[in-house]
Amino acid sequence: MITPKFISDLLGAPMAAVVQAEAIAARATADFIKEVGFTKDTDAIDPDFGSIKNISFSYLRQNADGSAQTASITVPLLTIVPIPTLRVAQAVIELDLAITQPEETSTGGSNSKSNQAFGVAQPLRLKALFAKKPLPQSSNTGNSISGNMNVKITMEQAEPTIGMVQLLSILDNSKKE
Repeated sequence: MITPKFISDLLGAPMAAVVQAEAIAARATADFIKEVGFTKDTDAIDPDFGSIKNISFSYLRQNADGSAQTASITVPLLTIVPIPTLRVAQAVIELDLAITQPEETSTGGSNSKSNQAFGVAQPLRLKALFAKKPLPQSSNTGNSISGNMNVKITMEQAEPTIGMVQLLSILDNSKKE
């Protein structure tokens, strides 16, 4: 049998899942940067990350006198590879709930300022179950308590963080010196 849960738990669980999903995406970005942008050198300054992975290109450059000269450029790999930085752009949570029972609790007591302001002797926590969307009712029937559960998560490419922009700028400038 399905046990009714507190409405706060039913509402909080999808919100916590969205936050957790964003944390997983951030960790995946950090792992990508570590795996793609750094070598596993044991003698590196930072033993956790290693040294920065660079790539070099050679090309023919036309001089002012028309002669060709081989030139090369070395840049950090992270400056030319798109870094996957996803974030939750929007999370719309709608719930259909069937209120099953109120539960009186002794926390807060009758002396609680918020309870006194609303004229409630003791706090009231409602329990509910997820429910199917109710059928439309005629106007002569009583009120019903319901909602709709529809979790919609839209993912999009996030702008690089300020720290990432600064890091890439430092890496770029270090190659020019």
